[in-house]
Amino acid sequence: MKWQSVIRCLGLSGLFLFISPAFSTEDTAFTESVVIFNTICAKCHEAQCSGRLSFDDAFERSSDHILRYYGQASGKQWLQKELFDILYYMKEKCAYYPMQSPVPIKRIWSGDILEKFTTLMARNYFIPVGNFSPGAYRIELELEKDVKVTAHLISEEFEMAIDDCYQSSDQRINIPFLIEEPGDYYFRMYPREAVELIRLTITPQESEVH
Repeated sequence: MKWQSVIRCLGLSGLFLFISPAFSTEDTAFTESVVIFNTICAKCHEAQCSGRLSFDDAFERSSDHILRYYGQASGKQWLQKELFDILYYMKEKCAYYPMQSPVPIKRIWSGDILEKFTTLMARNYFIPVGNFSPGAYRIELELEKDVKVTAHLISEEFEMAIDDCYQSSDQRINIPFLIEEPGDYYFRMYPREAVELIRLTITPQESEVH
């Protein structure tokens, strides 16, 4: 993932100088904040991180830029600070901010579990789907209504295993995919109009993906 695009996405390029964290990031950010960050920066998935970059004036100077790209954080200093913490973590560690959520044993997400991983207004989703070994798999989506969605499956190293648009039929979308590199992966979804994701299922499949 090319970090320059992450910086451009949040309009923060002039604020990165050297490693010098302005405040502790020991407290765990809310899942809501992590989902917001990882969906509003969708256009930044080609960016490349760098552990040598950091803010000089930290949170106070970055808040205006955060508000420019996510106005709903206005008046919510806790959210602005958490978005900044998540950005700093991602930049320093070259990794997604950890989300404290166990993966269902059968890789079936529904109901309240999915509600934790969505932005309420736009219904964008960012879901940690766990560790995968190389092989062929299938994602099955069950939606509230038929709609076109953009779906991403992203590795912990920011490599795309899925990056495409899909039109549902009978409120369902099936997406076959291949995992070539083992590791932890994340599913991200942007519907063209707000729609609830009723169920997400990921299963291995025997046949090859073409």
